Amino acid sequence: MYELVVAAIESKDYRRAAQLLKQWQKAAPKDPLMLLQIAKLQTETLQFDAAEKTYLKFLKRVNNPKLMGQARTGLKQVQQRRAAARQQALEEATAVLGSEEPGLLVIEPPADRPQAAQGLAEVLKIDAYTARMQLPSQGLRLQRIGPVGELKFYGESLQAVGIPAFWANVEQIKTLQTFRVNHFRQLQPTPTVVCTSPGGQLGAIEFSWSEVTQRVVGQLPIFEQVADLGPWGKAKRREQTQDYVQVLDLHLHQRQLILRVCDRTYEFTKSAALLPDQPIQQTTTRLQWNALLAHIQQHVTSPTFNEFTSFGRGALEFIDLLPYINAHLDIDRRAPTNWDPAFHLYSALLFLKRASGPNAL
Repeated sequence: MYELVVAAIESKDYRRAAQLLKQWQKAAPKDPLMLLQIAKLQTETLQFDAAEKTYLKFLKRVNNPKLMGQARTGLKQVQQRRAAARQQALEEATAVLGSEEPGLLVIEPPADRPQAAQGLAEVLKIDAYTARMQLPSQGLRLQRIGPVGELKFYGESLQAVGIPAFWANVEQIKTLQTFRVNHFRQLQPTPTVVCTSPGGQLGAIEFSWSEVTQRVVGQLPIFEQVADLGPWGKAKRREQTQDYVQVLDLHLHQRQLILRVCDRTYEFTKSAALLPDQPIQQTTTRLQWNALLAHIQQHVTSPTFNEFTSFGRGALEFIDLLPYINAHLDIDRRAPTNWDPAFHLYSALLFLKRASGPNAL
């Protein structure tokens, strides 16, 4: 039987080899040579993960030095062929027209974290500890930036090992229509916003609450320079978070646009009444803002995403490496901060993810 199987594999008659191995397995299920030939057949049919497991299983069962040497040689060939196949797939992915355009790779929490950590380490060629630390426990994580063709390859590889992943072209994010809401002219029965277009034009948009497909909320830190006493009583200035800007995005996928509302720039004095029983002069901005959120929540039942802060912390290091991204915010700051474009990145990724389905963008 051994010679017949070897001959079938060498002649690339893999169907006959598989049939012979089934017969062999029934006749002599504990024959170690059979396990060795199964691994060789798996290698030839490009089942590299299965072949690697079979060779390792063989090495645990056999003490014969000659057979163990054959298994180690076969295991090395599996690893080499898998690496070559991976490189070829990567080259094919990056050869597609437009694959060199800048993009982003995003991952989400996996169902099986231990298995996902092992898969992430294998796909990205990082150590297991780093892989475990990089897996998000909630929300999105910006994992990598680079040519979108390469990121598509990595994204598909991550999906294959059970990690939810998707990728996006930076140009898609930059061209997504985002309108800054100045105020709601009307809340009922048909909401109407006075807003500023991406090109700076003032206008009005009338829509239906049912058109809102999802909401994205976030807090953007406001930084101030504070003075502390350092060693030897010497004054030392440092940056400290003093407050937060509240931002709400309404996604309207049917119209392919985002309405962005910000508590620092919302014109409460021009807005439709948010607290009809109280004069606006006697209410705070926070009370008015909370009333606006409550009204929207009352009429919009679509999903809300509020995990921006964890995404933002991880995304800050990538912002300066990306092409310029307009934050579509007009916050009065002492100095620019990457938190603002990070929020637009977060909201836009969620918009594109829903628009394109659960996988690639």
